[in-house]
Amino acid sequence: MCLLAVLAGSEAFTEIARFGERKLALLRRFRPFKDGTPAHDHLGDIFATLDAQAFRRCFLAWAASLTKTPAEVIAIDGKTSRRSHQKKGSKEAIHMVSAFAARQRLVMGQIAVTEKSNEIVAIPALLDMMAIEGAVITIDAMGCQRNIAKKIIDRKANYIIALKGNQGTLHEDVKLFAQEQKANGFKDAPISRHETVDGDHGRIETRSYTVFHDVKWLQERHEWPGLKGVVTVESQREIDGKFSKENALLHHFADLARQPDRTDDPRSLGDRK
Repeated sequence: MCLLAVLAGSEAFTEIARFGERKLALLRRFRPFKDGTPAHDHLGDIFATLDAQAFRRCFLAWAASLTKTPAEVIAIDGKTSRRSHQKKGSKEAIHMVSAFAARQRLVMGQIAVTEKSNEIVAIPALLDMMAIEGAVITIDAMGCQRNIAKKIIDRKANYIIALKGNQGTLHEDVKLFAQEQKANGFKDAPISRHETVDGDHGRIETRSYTVFHDVKWLQERHEWPGLKGVVTVESQREIDGKFSKENALLHHFADLARQPDRTDDPRSLGDRK
């Protein structure tokens, strides 16, 4: 009853209770509801006794089972809710960290945090809530932390994490290595390459992907949990005849059983698009 009520737009126990009263015939197609539906105060008591974390895990497992297929790529990202900030009363904006199953187009879990920096704490908790074995987890640079990478590997999943300046020496080493290899035509490094072109509403975007597979030297220097390769993504946008470029660095762990051949599409490791 609560699920259907919330899907129909109910936001409070009083609204859920009203939904139950008005839709009793519909609800009895699924359950007897022999004594009718509970009042709003009874609903409040029921939900107050629930273990929120346990309920969340069960609900997510049930929602995932409806898709009939495992999540192959799970994108974890934080977003600030628009217009949730109020100057009067100093109410901070609501920041949500979400896990989105790309193929199923399903949000598998969400955790609210007080500010963006708390994503580092929220991401491990979000990972604990989901069944991620065999999936590729993609995270932006905020989640580029050793403990997060180790947790993903321990849960038998793979990761692709954006690499930026918050990992100073690692970022600089990868950036310099990628620049040097590009300058000499990638003669000294086994790579995979792929290119995509997308266009709509007067915008044309070309993305060039390069995967460096031999990064043992990088692993020896930084001892990053499970590091197996480095990906660079070069984007060029054309809008109304004007060009702009953007480069991104990603590092990834890929299970050896799923490691692509050198000619495979690098996006099979997980596309951050």
